[in-house]
Amino acid sequence: MKICFLVNELAPAGAQTLLLDIVRNTDADDIEYTVCFIEGDDSLASDFENEDVRVVDFGAKFKFDPRTIGRILRFFRHKEFDILHAHLPYSQTLGRVFGRIGGVKHVISTQHNVPTNYHPITGTFERITRRLDSRTIAVSEGIERAFTGSARQYEPNQRDQWCTIYNGVNVSEFNERVMAADTTILESQYAIRDGPIFLSVGRYVPAKAQHDLIAAMNRVVREQSDAQLFIVGWGELADELHQTVANFALENNVTITGRVSNDDLYRFYSCSDAFVSSSVREGLPIAHLEAMAAELPVVATEIPGVEEIIEHGRTGFLAPARSPSELADRMIEVVTADEPFGMNGYERAAAMFDIEDTAAAHVELYRELCGNTPKLNNMPRDRKHI
Repeated sequence: MKICFLVNELAPAGAQTLLLDIVRNTDADDIEYTVCFIEGDDSLASDFENEDVRVVDFGAKFKFDPRTIGRILRFFRHKEFDILHAHLPYSQTLGRVFGRIGGVKHVISTQHNVPTNYHPITGTFERITRRLDSRTIAVSEGIERAFTGSARQYEPNQRDQWCTIYNGVNVSEFNERVMAADTTILESQYAIRDGPIFLSVGRYVPAKAQHDLIAAMNRVVREQSDAQLFIVGWGELADELHQTVANFALENNVTITGRVSNDDLYRFYSCSDAFVSSSVREGLPIAHLEAMAAELPVVATEIPGVEEIIEHGRTGFLAPARSPSELADRMIEVVTADEPFGMNGYERAAAMFDIEDTAAAHVELYRELCGNTPKLNNMPRDRKHI
């Protein structure tokens, strides 16, 4: 089978990282992947190419660039694919329309976030063109409910257009890399102290609400003066976050790291005592799954998607969104409680959110649409509820 992924850009964000992990964990010799991106950041291009995936850059200069639309149409008219799998609203709109015109028989889209988080224009086009999907996947039951009012995990031979296939990570491999990481470099570079270390990973965008997290940290340091918070990521709000840190005079406690290498990311997970997120909107965040794979307790906001990952009081704690004071209370509680939050989280991630199951479910869906009989080694395990 020939599968084409279409995505806005190849930045190391959640959707793109998921695609790369699906490619790496596809246990099927008869599947050939191509990944196409429309514009912008191509940071993951070499990673896909290293997995023998063809990478195509449509080179858009702006949204709905007519020259790029022409390139997309010509591409799908001249290349044969069994399935076009589009991710994120902009790519979904273009992929559905021009994939169908170009003769692609099966078009799938994956919704990575709730519809209220979509830009009004691209969200409208996504909604209008959704009828062109052969199947529509949500990465969490919360997202599927936000679109349809109900949700169900993918099973073979479902008749509904919608289904949920959870995001996943390679839990055991991620854990091994974190445990093997040498943290001495970070300890020297960032003057890491003996107090509790909190880690947050995510793009610097409004939905992540890191200003609330910094405000929460201002309260934490009143009780834990040597506590440190590292906010790892990149994005449009970087300067504002630096200014918020300065406004609270937290330069000795909060570090906005910017984008880091994969090796440094493993080091940050390794030297941290807890993972924390202040997001107000998420799909099924991969960073939370990585934290659980790293055996870190997680403090996060009580929002759709996240509620499906974090088991309050067992793998960490949930706090209301937009409440820095309650988030701070949970941060203090999670690093002072004598509970096996980290190990509980690891076991939950391994049982419910392993990438092998995610990849196998996608392959099974592809085969179902194309009329191919699934091979036994491609069948997903039953997900256990821990």
